[in-house]
Amino acid sequence: MALFLCRECGEKTKESFRFCPICGMPYEPLDKTTVEGIDAFEQGEYAEALGLFKATLKKRTSSFFAYRDMGHAAFHLQQDEKALEYYETALKLRHDLLDVRFNIGLIYLKRGRVGDAMFYFSETLRLNHPLTSGSFYLGLFHTQESLRNQCHLNMGMLFKQRGEVEKALEQYQIVVREAPKNILALGGLGDCWMTLEKYDEAIQVYKKALKILPDGVEKLNIQNDLGVCYFKKSEMGKAIAEFKEVLRKNPNHVNAIYNLGQVYYHEGLTGRMKQDYEEFVKSSDNAASILFSLSKSMVSAAAAPERSAEETHLVGDSAPMKKIQDIIKRAAASDATVLVLGENGTGKELVARSIHELSARHDKPFVPIACSALTESLLESELFGHEKGSFTGAIGQKFGKFEVANKGSVFLDEIGEISLSTQVKLLRVLQEREFERVGGTQSVKVDIRVIAATNRDLKLAIQEGKFREDLFYRLNVIVIQMPPLRDRDGDLAPLVKHILAKLKLKRQTRFEGITEDALKIMRQYRWPGNVRELENVIERIVTLNDDKMIKPEHLPAELAGTSFLPPSAIDSILPSSGVLKSVEKDMIIKVLQESRFNKKEAAERLGISRPTLYLKIRKYGLKVE
Repeated sequence: MALFLCRECGEKTKESFRFCPICGMPYEPLDKTTVEGIDAFEQGEYAEALGLFKATLKKRTSSFFAYRDMGHAAFHLQQDEKALEYYETALKLRHDLLDVRFNIGLIYLKRGRVGDAMFYFSETLRLNHPLTSGSFYLGLFHTQESLRNQCHLNMGMLFKQRGEVEKALEQYQIVVREAPKNILALGGLGDCWMTLEKYDEAIQVYKKALKILPDGVEKLNIQNDLGVCYFKKSEMGKAIAEFKEVLRKNPNHVNAIYNLGQVYYHEGLTGRMKQDYEEFVKSSDNAASILFSLSKSMVSAAAAPERSAEETHLVGDSAPMKKIQDIIKRAAASDATVLVLGENGTGKELVARSIHELSARHDKPFVPIACSALTESLLESELFGHEKGSFTGAIGQKFGKFEVANKGSVFLDEIGEISLSTQVKLLRVLQEREFERVGGTQSVKVDIRVIAATNRDLKLAIQEGKFREDLFYRLNVIVIQMPPLRDRDGDLAPLVKHILAKLKLKRQTRFEGITEDALKIMRQYRWPGNVRELENVIERIVTLNDDKMIKPEHLPAELAGTSFLPPSAIDSILPSSGVLKSVEKDMIIKVLQESRFNKKEAAERLGISRPTLYLKIRKYGLKVE
């Protein structure tokens, strides 16, 4: 009698059950070709395995297992297009293949298609599948827990890339709760806390990671990050101790050398520096190398121009950015409300921070609030605070962001996403500079400067009844329209240089600049995600490569492709009339399909607001799912 194997839970039987009595999944008898393919795959002979799985398919044309196996073999051969083709066929035959969805997510992650990758990781988490220890599995995992944790890790990284640090934090916390010793999750969690300027929390996480990690490169990188946290908290002694410990174990650790040199230069710790130098001479065989490198770092810090009290955080000397910087300086001189408009990733929060730091309120709090990240009830509690017992879970009085920001500035990001009822309360704050906490009756007065930002068309939102006209005119005092990166001619090179300099503070990298050929390719790309997308691309290049200059071969496929032609080339191949509507319609259809009709993601890719996308869908009579 044939031996039957459940491909999901690993149960073997000689009985001819149609379904596995353990997990309920259908059995599949393994013929000789399939077994040979599995053996070849497990030995890393992926090309041979792919041929054998194709032979299996000829015998069993409707087997989702065969398509899944072929997809895995192609995936490991880095034949991504073929893998996607096989995987999509497998999913049509059976939708709940966790390993297939996960690997599709990995392919899109590698290609930089953040929205698609997040969709497949989310689907992997959403689906319930009886994956158990010891199951036969051509994917990367043998338990559902390890698969779920990897999905949360990947989503945390993707949220971090998109600048949604709070959401990234949630993903890493889920992994740490389930696997407290997961180093990748601890590292990501520490990075998020540091980005949010919660240095005590970051320190706690990094210390925990250091206890778990064996000696090696990763441990030294975490220890360097711990030193940066102490430096940010102005605990210079502890910061220096951590950087020195890294250098004792690796005298050539780029980040520790840079950071320690910066501390010595900016803090003027002459006596402490002399002591430390003597300690290096006594305790290290590489003292000469360390001291020379530290000297170079301090010379570099001395030569670097510091941002003056009249400069903004924005990088770029193009005509649009010079105009923006001039408006920022003028706006900083008053307490008028500012409305910052622009696409995602153009630097709206940097504008707000620059206005605050150049204003008379620079030594008072700057409080940013992501309006779109909170539900209506949570947003009101965040903005206005709440009284004890005002709702379930309100175990004490809480100050809202407006109170915390008293005498300083509040930045309301994505203000176009707040509800109409919250808009009414916000209008009163702008008019009277007073409010009541949730559940309270006593008015609280505050002295704040409000800076708001949105990527939505607020005038269109007013017409649709989604945004109050009176609130719009209260916000619309000083308006700053941020230019997209594609319109900032000449800013790409200094931005790349600035981003590389920032990354050197966080990781060991030899990258110093970009070649003209790579820059030329970058200039032809439209950058729908703007500066944030550029930062993600540079960070991906630095993470995956080891070189001194960014070269064309380092660029992601979507940048190096031929679909992004320079304007002169487009002008030469397109007819002069009637073409724009056709091209625009085709592009919208293509992007909607690629984003699985996720309107928010499609709008971001197209570089337009969601309301504008809805108008164009109606204009062209498109049928969307």
